[in-house]
Amino acid sequence: MLRCGGAVVTNRPLLVRFGLKPIPWTLQRYIFREMGKTFALTALALTAILGLGGGVFNMIQMGDVTAGQLVRLVGLVVPLSASLTLPVAALFSAASTYGRLSADNEFVACRSSGINMYVLFLPTLVLSLVSATVTFACINFVIPGMVRGLSDFIAADFPSLIRQRMSQPGGFRLDRGRRCYADGAEVDPDNPDRVILTGVAYIEVNENDWVRFGTAGSVVLEVDRSGKTPMVGASMFDVTYFDRDKGQFADIGRQRFPPNELGDFNQLKLKFLKLGDLFFYRSHIDEWFEVREAMDSLRVQVGARRVFDQLADEWLTGGHRFVLSDDVRTSEVSASSAVRFGDGSGLQLTDVTIEEHQRGRVRLCRAGRADVEIARGDTVNETGVRIDAYDVRIESDGQLIERPKETFGPYHLPAAALAAVRSMSSDVLLEPDSTLSDGNPIERKRSAAARVRGQTSRRIDSILSERFAFSVSVFVLVILGAVLGIVFRGNHAIVSFGISFVPALFVLVTIVTGKQMAQNEGTQIIGLLTMWAGIAFVAALDSWTLTRVLRR
Repeated sequence: MLRCGGAVVTNRPLLVRFGLKPIPWTLQRYIFREMGKTFALTALALTAILGLGGGVFNMIQMGDVTAGQLVRLVGLVVPLSASLTLPVAALFSAASTYGRLSADNEFVACRSSGINMYVLFLPTLVLSLVSATVTFACINFVIPGMVRGLSDFIAADFPSLIRQRMSQPGGFRLDRGRRCYADGAEVDPDNPDRVILTGVAYIEVNENDWVRFGTAGSVVLEVDRSGKTPMVGASMFDVTYFDRDKGQFADIGRQRFPPNELGDFNQLKLKFLKLGDLFFYRSHIDEWFEVREAMDSLRVQVGARRVFDQLADEWLTGGHRFVLSDDVRTSEVSASSAVRFGDGSGLQLTDVTIEEHQRGRVRLCRAGRADVEIARGDTVNETGVRIDAYDVRIESDGQLIERPKETFGPYHLPAAALAAVRSMSSDVLLEPDSTLSDGNPIERKRSAAARVRGQTSRRIDSILSERFAFSVSVFVLVILGAVLGIVFRGNHAIVSFGISFVPALFVLVTIVTGKQMAQNEGTQIIGLLTMWAGIAFVAALDSWTLTRVLRR
């Protein structure tokens, strides 16, 4: 009831006076109910199929599981499957419901009654918005969380994870550039988070080239769960390896590796990151572990060059001698000549004398030749300087010992060189050096780091674009499904499925194709445009069918 100029009028005549039709809420509720039933049944069926299938697949990967583990596994996989099936269920329910109404001439009756056809699309609009919102939340938050939870669930049984990795052709990732293969794995009875591998073979790769390969008597892997993120540490014992660059065999009693995150150990991927994490790594690209490892490797090479530049200058200005030290010893090195390696990665000394002071004891070493090189490390902080002396005569405590080879170090990097390398930004490190050839190790590392950095940036952009495009596509596809259901009178399930499937497949193909193209340097822009071209086409088709076809 409204009061106007002392007269009382009803709402309905006022709506008619302004040319507006009342919203048929009874009909709207009927459409909502029909769509809701179809949507719920379709989503339930698809979720059950995908969820149980995914649970069985992961159960096969894990091997024998208990009933409790199976229930927990299905509880993780089912929500993950539901987030993928909701858009399909919404599209199918819209096409089926509106196709059935069209086949029963319900829209003809509504038009004869003066009801605006577009008003009847309110349920579709609501369902498409809800589906798009839920899909956006799922692919950006729910699915990454579920995948990480599933990964942690599998990784919770650390021995099973190791056995699973060992059964794969590529072995498992021990740390950056190193992969291991083992004949057996045993759990330490005193610590279930410690696994001892036996019969181990490993390879070390640098830019797709094998630089070292060898064997180890055993490898001990141990999970540290004391922090927020579980970490995996590794130690190799009785190591024998062949260095391809030097063409030499070497033995190491024990080699330790810095701890890796369990997620990195379990091959964490960009596509499983949450939306906030993706935006973080997009603005802090050097924090992503693959980029960080590549930049650390480059920083080690740049630091090595600076170290040997400094040592060569110290040798020239300090009376043909220089000093190296670590936490427990200091060594004064003198030589009659010092020559840089061809690639600048070390020094070759002749007529060498090394006077080592350690806890009040002095050891004097004379050698015909010595190579001063960088002791390999994952980061600058873990890298040191090593001296390999040949044809050695050692005087210690009144005894004379002769050996074909003796290794000294590793010693700490000189403080000045270490500080200079630490202060260099990634952009400065990636600037080409015109004084170096393309085959120089530094330039190879620089090219590799730039390539990894660029690939990671393009992958993040493509993943972000894919997620937003997929969410928007749900909105336009559900509307198109309802319109095509009316046009083709899709009252049969097969017709409804065909109406739903064809446009959805088209959009999915354009998104997937565009994503693959966007990850390549030469086709990034074209790929991003392709991802949105399918959605633009469907949106244009929505507009055309709503404004032209339905009026007929």
